[in-house]
Amino acid sequence: MPVKYLDAKTITSKRQLSPSPPNRSRTGYGSKIPSSWELKVGTRWHRVYVMIWSNSGSAYIVKGGEKLLLGSYDPNDP
Repeated sequence: MPVKYLDAKTITSKRQLSPSPPNRSRTGYGSKIPSSWELKVGTRWHRVYVMIWSNSGSAYIVKGGEKLLLGSYDPNDP
């Protein structure tokens, strides 16, 4: 299965929700940890999730049933 990345040019808006949604994992690790960020791609808002195993994590959104990794895109950047 190939890794797919989100094209940052398709992001039309971003927002940070407060408070952050609760983490369902007791350990803090998992493959779908919700973040407080949402990205608007086209006309829909998509929650940013993080896969965290060991000491690193990868942020992604789910669009059309596919995981699209954010790569070097950082919602904190202006």
